[in-house]
This record gives sequence, structure tokens and C-alpha cells, in this order.
Amino acid sequence: MPDSLKQELWWLALCAAAALVLGALFGHPVILLLVVMTGYSLWLLFRIYEIFSWVETGADRRRTPPTVGVMNDIVRVLHAEKKYSLKQKNKYRRSLAQFNTLAEKLPDGSVVLDEQRQIVWSNPAAESLLNINSQRDHGQRIDNLLRHPTFQELLATEDPDVEIELPSPMGAEITLGIRNVPAGRGMSVLIARDVTQRVKVRDMRKAFVADVSHELRTPLTVIQGYLELLQEDETLDAETQQGLDHVLKQSQRMHHIVEDLLQLSKMEGNPLADNEGDKIIAAAMIETIVTGLQRGMGKNHEFELDIEPTLCILGSESEIYGAFNNLIVNAVKYTNEESHIYIGWRTDDQGRAVFTVQDDGPGIEPRHLPRLSERFYRVDHGRSRERGGTGLGLAIVKHSAQRHGGQLLIDSTPGKGSVFSVEFPPTRVSHT
Repeated sequence: MPDSLKQELWWLALCAAAALVLGALFGHPVILLLVVMTGYSLWLLFRIYEIFSWVETGADRRRTPPTVGVMNDIVRVLHAEKKYSLKQKNKYRRSLAQFNTLAEKLPDGSVVLDEQRQIVWSNPAAESLLNINSQRDHGQRIDNLLRHPTFQELLATEDPDVEIELPSPMGAEITLGIRNVPAGRGMSVLIARDVTQRVKVRDMRKAFVADVSHELRTPLTVIQGYLELLQEDETLDAETQQGLDHVLKQSQRMHHIVEDLLQLSKMEGNPLADNEGDKIIAAAMIETIVTGLQRGMGKNHEFELDIEPTLCILGSESEIYGAFNNLIVNAVKYTNEESHIYIGWRTDDQGRAVFTVQDDGPGIEPRHLPRLSERFYRVDHGRSRERGGTGLGLAIVKHSAQRHGGQLLIDSTPGKGSVFSVEFPPTRVSHT
């Protein structure tokens, strides 16, 4: 028991004893005891009121009310709490000042949003990139200031890895890369950076690839024509004929690469509108691809078709055909004869249309999976060239899926096989 409490109890006991003794002398001990206890209680209430008023006015140490006993301990604890609180406030104030200094120097625009998407804070870079001023626009809804449809979709996502590209409100010549990063409790941080140079380089690369591919197409066609004519010359010896066959094969491969590059340049970064495209009966398309393979390179494979016959997709028929054909042909190319290939075309529980090709081939090591859809990336260079691949097939599948608002998913286990899936959004789904 604290000494102050003991002292308080002794004073209380002494007052009670004195009241009883005096009360006994005058013949009213109980009444006098009640009077003394009431007075003591009123005195305590007055001291409590003094301390309460002192705390309400800031608990200034120079104006500390006179106290004894337990009240003195309470005042001492309040002094200690105030000292600790001031220390913590100063610490947080310094941290906040450091954060503000750093945030103001960031080259990327940063905007803090609350759960209502209202602007809480922004740095100077946000004004130069997004035309958002922290003082002027405080409390404004961000979607009232930036009204682009793609930006509205970004706000609905909670994936910090998703970045969209939009023209800056400060000028269409500036392109911004914008992310929405969740910050907990419904808040988020909008981060915008200038990606104009990156976009220019990408557009230059695309234009260069498209131009070079166009320029190569004509001479390759001429070369192939002359090689085919030379092949018909019966006077050529076997060695020369073999050399011509090899050159023709390589020129044909180059022609396929050029065609694939041209197709990629048309698709890349050019999404279709939701209502753009034809209604494609995918079931018939898949059956046509499989039937053709069963008569040729896949005649010894076992195909299992799991197709929803009425399921259709809205889009570009040539691109969808190319994507489906690439995945099915790859499954045949990279598996042994008599391998089992599952082909699915169904809607999932979220209303998406999903095309799946699953094989029981050798599988792919996990380290290769993130890069499989890159241009010219090969798991086994020698084997891929031997089987006639251009190294662009999965890149075409990925960009075709993205152009239709979907995505390519790859899963594989070495020794057990691979699963390639293309998911299309419900907005692309239709039925016959």
C-alpha cells in the first residue's frame, strides 16, 4: 500500500475517532461522525475539482494546486504523463516534418486519399503533374478532378502493381504512369510519375519493328520465290538440293517471324472496345484446329475436348484463332506422341470465358514461367528451333488476350505437364 494512501487512511481514522469522542461528550456521536465525514468528503470533492480545472486549463506546472496524500500522488502522475506526452508529440512532430520534407522533394506526384476518395494531402510534384494543390484541393474528391474512365477503373482496384498510363492534365504531351497503393483503413496513396520518355521509346521500338518487318516482307517473298524455282531444277545434284531445302526452310521461318512481328505490332497497346468485334463461335474454331492436327502432326496424340458448345466470344476472329491455335500446336509440339492433351472452353463461376490447354508433357521449371510470354524467350533454344518455333507464339497469345481485356495464365510442374489458360472478361462473353 502506498505511503500516501496510508497517510490518508490515518487522517480519516483520526477524524472519525475525534468525532466519536467529541460526539460522546455531547451525547450525539453518530451525528457528529456524519458531519465530520460529510465535511471530509466535501473537502475531497473540492480538491478533485481543483485538479480537474487545472488539467482542463493545460496542467501548467507553475499553477499546480496545493495537494496532500493521494491527491499529491495523482498530481505527480499527471505531471509525468504530460511530460511523456509532450516528448512523444515532439517526436511525432519531428518525424512528420522529416516526412514532409522528403515527400516534397519526391519527383513523383503523391496524393493521399481517404476512404471517400477525398484529397487529404499532396506534394508539390502532384501540382506539376496532376494539377492538384494540397491547400486548394483539400477535401475534393479525386474522381471529380481526374475524370478519365481508365482512372475510375484504377480507383476500384486494390492492386499496387497495376499501373495505368494517362495524359497529364497539364498537357497531352506529358504521359503519366499512375498507381493506387492501399494504405490501410480505407485510405490509399496515388502515385504519379512522368513516363513520357518511356512511352516514346516504346513507340519508337514498335514503329521500328513494324517498319523493318514491312521492309523485310517483300525481299523475303522474292527470295522464297526464286528458291522454289531453283528447287524444281532437276539438274541439281543431291548436295545442292539439300542446301536449297535448308535455305528455303530458313527463309520460310524468317517469313513467319516477320508475319508474327507485324501481328504483334498491330495488337500491342491497342485494346478493343467492349462492343468491338464479331460474335465468334469458338467451339467450331477449336474443333477445326484439333481436326487439322489429328490429320497431321498430332495424329498420334489423344485429345480430350471439354467444350461448352453455345459459349461464344466477341472480338477479332483472326486473333482468337491465332491464340487458340498457338496454344494447341505448342501442346502437340512439346509433348511426346500418344500424350494426352485436354482442351477446355467453359465459363467459370465469375462469368468469364476460359480457354484451357493442359498436357502431360515434361513440364517447365518455375524460373522460366514469368518470362515465357516474352518475345523470343526460349526454355530450350535448340529444341525450339528444331521444332520450327519463332519464339513469338506466347507473346501473340498474351497480347491477343490483353487486347480482348483478358489475360494469359501459365502453370507448370516439371515432370507432370503444363496448363495454359486464357481468361476473357464477362463483357466479352456471349451465347448462341
